[in-house]
Amino acid sequence: MWVQFILQNTHFAINLAMALVAFAVAWLYLDAWSEKKKTKELVKIVGFILLSLSFLFHAAKIETGILSSSLFGGGGLDSLVNAVRSLSYLTLIVSLVMDPPEPHPKNNKSTRGSSDSRVSSVVLPALGFSVLSLSSVSLPILAVIVGFLYLRRATVGLEDHLKPVALGFFLLAFSELVGLQALFSGTTDIRLVPYVSSFGVLWMLEHGVLTLGVLIFGRWVFGYLLRQFETQLFMFFTSGAIIIFLVTTVVFTGLLVKNIEDETLSQLGIDVSVLSYALDSKKQESLSASESFSKSSDLAALIEAGDKRKLVDVVSSALLDTKQNSLIVTNDAGLVLARGEESERIGDSLSSDPLVKRALLGEKGTSVITREGVVAPDVLVRAAVPVNKGTTVVGTVVASSRIDAAFVDGLKSATALDSAVYGDNTISATTFVGSDAVTRLTGIKEERKEVKETVLSKGKQFTSAVSLVSVPYFASYMPLLDIDNTPVGMLFIGKPQSRVLAAAGRSIELTFLSTIVLILFTVIPSYLIAKYIAYQVE
Repeated sequence: MWVQFILQNTHFAINLAMALVAFAVAWLYLDAWSEKKKTKELVKIVGFILLSLSFLFHAAKIETGILSSSLFGGGGLDSLVNAVRSLSYLTLIVSLVMDPPEPHPKNNKSTRGSSDSRVSSVVLPALGFSVLSLSSVSLPILAVIVGFLYLRRATVGLEDHLKPVALGFFLLAFSELVGLQALFSGTTDIRLVPYVSSFGVLWMLEHGVLTLGVLIFGRWVFGYLLRQFETQLFMFFTSGAIIIFLVTTVVFTGLLVKNIEDETLSQLGIDVSVLSYALDSKKQESLSASESFSKSSDLAALIEAGDKRKLVDVVSSALLDTKQNSLIVTNDAGLVLARGEESERIGDSLSSDPLVKRALLGEKGTSVITREGVVAPDVLVRAAVPVNKGTTVVGTVVASSRIDAAFVDGLKSATALDSAVYGDNTISATTFVGSDAVTRLTGIKEERKEVKETVLSKGKQFTSAVSLVSVPYFASYMPLLDIDNTPVGMLFIGKPQSRVLAAAGRSIELTFLSTIVLILFTVIPSYLIAKYIAYQVE
C-alpha cells in the first residue's frame, strides 16, 4: 500500500515539476516578446502555458488502483488533459511554422527549399492525422513534430542552443507513447497485466522518461532565466511555493493514510473476535445437538444392551436431524458403539480423547480439533456429553461439525472481509479463490516466523500488514484453542491494502486539487513581490 502511495505522490511531484519548467519556458519567451512584441513569440507563450496547465491538471490524476471513480467522472480528467495538451502542441507547431529558422550560411537557397519541402511532406500528414483524432493517441505524434521543428531550427538554422529543447520534446513524445499503456489497463490477459496495470512496468518507464525530460528542460531554461534579478526572485518564490505545497500535500496525505491504516488494524482486531464468537456459536450448536440426542428416551437402554445394529440406525437418523458432520455413541469404557457417518466403523476406542474423558466423568464440553485431510487438515468443533441412566454415566455422545467454506463465506457476506481457518499453520477453509474464481486456495502454509511464534506458540493475537496469496493485506490472526487451551490452529481475517488506500483515495484527490488551485493563486503574488523587491533594490 505504501509503495502505491509513494508512487502516486511521485506522479504528482513529477507532473508539478514539468508544469513548472513549461511555465518557465513560457516566461522566457515572454521576456523576448516584451522587447519586440512579435506575434510569433506570443503564440509560443500561449503554447507553453497550455502545456504547463496540461501537466498541472494531469498531476491531479489518481490511478485506478487507488480510486475507482474520479470527481471528474469516468475519463473526464483524462479527456481534459488530452485536449489541453493537444492544443498546446498544435499551438507550438503553428508558432514554429510561423517563425521559420534563420538560414545557415552553409545552406544555399536551393538546399533550404528542398528542406522546407521535406518538412512539409513529413509534418503535414502527421499533423492532419493528429488534428482529426484529438486523443491520447495523437499526443506522441504532435510532440515528435514539435521536437522535429525545434531540431530543424537548431541544425538547419543557426539556433544551436535549441537542441536541448528538441531532445526534451522527443523525450516527452516517448513518455506519451509509453503512457498509451493506460488504454490497455483493463485487460484480463495475465501476461500483460504486470506491464500495463497502474504502477506497472510501463507506468514506471513513462514517469522515468518524463523525469529525464523535466531535467533537460529545467537545465536549459533556468540557465537563461536566472541571469535576471527580478526573474530570479519570481522563479524562487514560485518554486518555493510549489515545494512547500508539495511537501505539505505529501505529509498530509501520508498522515491521512497512516490514520486509516491504524483504524483498519484496530477494527480487524475486533472483527477477528467476531469470527471467534461465530466459532463459539458453532460449538454451542454441536453441544446442543449432542445434549438433545443424549436425552433420547431409549438411548441409555440401547447402550447398556449393546445393541449396535439398533444404535447405528438411531444414530444415523439423528445425524440427519442434527445437521452435524459426525455423531458418535460410546459406552462407559469409551468404545465406539455407533457412528452415524460411518456405520461399519465401530469398536475403536475414544477413551484417550480429552472430551470423552470428561464426559465419562459427567462433564460436558466443547473443543476444536484438527485431523488429516486430503489437501489440508480438517478443522472441526466437537462437543461431548454424558449419557446418564439415573445418576450413572453409561456412555457418551460426541457430535462434530466441520468448519468449511460455507462458514467463512457467511462471514464474508456479513463483513465483506476475507477470512480463513487454519489447521496448525495450513489453510483448511477460506474465502480465497484461484484465478478461476472457483477453486479454494486451501493447503497454503503460513510460514512467517512472527505469526507462528505469536499465535501458535504463545497463543496470542497477531495483527499487522502481511502478504497472502501474493496480495498485500492488513490482517489479524487469533489462535484456535482446544479444551486444554493449546493452540491447534488459527483464525484469520483480513482486508486488502488496496481497499484501505482506496478509502483514502477521495481525500487524496481533493487534496491534490486544492494544492493545484493554491499553486495557481500564488503565481501573481509571487510576481508582484519579486517585482517590488527588484524595484526597491534598483
